Amino acid sequence: MAFNFLSAFVDNYANTDRYRNLTRQIFPPAVQIWGKKEAVWLDTGDAWRLFIDIPELRSVINKRATMMSSNVPTLFDKEGNLVTDHWINDLITKPNGVQSWSDVVYSMSVQDALYSNVVAYCPVRSFGQRNLIITLPNNKIKINLSGKKLKQMEINDLIDSFVFTYDDGSKETIQLEDSIYLTTADGMNIVRPISRIDSLRLPLSNIMASYNKRNVLLENLGAIGILSAQSNDMGGAIPMTPEERQKIQKDWYRRQKDELIITESNVNWQPMSYPTRDLMLFEELTEDKLAIIDAFGLNYNLFSSEKGATFSNVRDSIRMAYTDTIIPETQQMYDSMIAQWGLQGEYYLQANFQHLPILQDDEQVKAQAEKTKVDTWSVMLRDGVITQQQYAEEFDIELQKQDRTEAQAAALAQAQTNLKGTVEGLDGIIGLNAAVSSGQMDRQTAVNTLVNYYGYDPVTANSMITNPIQNANT
Repeated sequence: MAFNFLSAFVDNYANTDRYRNLTRQIFPPAVQIWGKKEAVWLDTGDAWRLFIDIPELRSVINKRATMMSSNVPTLFDKEGNLVTDHWINDLITKPNGVQSWSDVVYSMSVQDALYSNVVAYCPVRSFGQRNLIITLPNNKIKINLSGKKLKQMEINDLIDSFVFTYDDGSKETIQLEDSIYLTTADGMNIVRPISRIDSLRLPLSNIMASYNKRNVLLENLGAIGILSAQSNDMGGAIPMTPEERQKIQKDWYRRQKDELIITESNVNWQPMSYPTRDLMLFEELTEDKLAIIDAFGLNYNLFSSEKGATFSNVRDSIRMAYTDTIIPETQQMYDSMIAQWGLQGEYYLQANFQHLPILQDDEQVKAQAEKTKVDTWSVMLRDGVITQQQYAEEFDIELQKQDRTEAQAAALAQAQTNLKGTVEGLDGIIGLNAAVSSGQMDRQTAVNTLVNYYGYDPVTANSMITNPIQNANT
């Protein structure tokens, strides 16, 4: 049979792939001749690109920004009185033409997370009022420093202006008085502090490497196994003939996914796949995401995971994130804005989160726990389990009468009234048994009454009270 090189090269996909791979081995790119021996790290200079490309980073920053933007800003004067008529209230109501105040805070939080610098355009109008605020993308901002060194007491002695570059390349200079400049300190720089993204270069690089590896495994599996003849004789294994091998190969490539293969050939299958879980790619992603979460002061239970978390753990984690990170950082943002508006000492802008149900539960739980404790001790006092002195010492009533709360005083008075009415309303042992039988009093209360107020020992008192269940059956 004549050998047609073109037909063999084009028609046989397996051979074509083999020649292609052989060519790549003979003429590889220079960088791949010896393989990559050094670690590859991301460039954190373009933090916005990392925010777009890495879902773990974006989810953490989005969560933080969403939580910060959930506050309700409330303005007070220096005496602590609520202020409702001020240009700050108007600015909060309508910060710009397309955004709400929550959107502005959200944008500031994202810029702070990516660059540790926030620049907002907020021009001053007549009489020192401002009616517009727009958060500017920090990667398009250049800070013009004054060049002055130490001993500068005001921000305008450090910064002259900002230069904003539009998408079309045109530039606009923004004076310092028409802007707001917020920073998150890095412990070293007063102006232009180092971003937290720079400290996350290693985990972010590992995340991208993990995704690249997973993509290679999914898209470039190579040979998934070996299909070999398992026929043998006394001399060993009998290989397939070229005709049998080509027939099986063509039959394999013609078939659809999940189509059943039926062959009369005596073959054996040897898989060549490698379990992805053995590469620990998912564990690496988890560890790297934890580093990001810690860098922004949040908690792992706030995010989805394959292990899941209990409702109690999630609730406590959300509360901890608010109290330890979100509330302090949002309040610090408002304090800086008030100071740069020149209103420090006259007004106070509070970041109020108390409307959130997750934080309201704290007060409700405390109130319910206090009420439960008062009710429990009142019942114990009524039943004679404790004395009035013990009750008073527990709630500091006798020792600090002037500090007695209305709830504690009312509970003590009610317990004393109930106790007095119970004792005086009973006609001795007969009355106690009648009260137990009718369900007006439980049996243990009747026994305690005989012990504490009639002087019987516990064994005798217990034998003198009829069991209400037995009495009912009788």
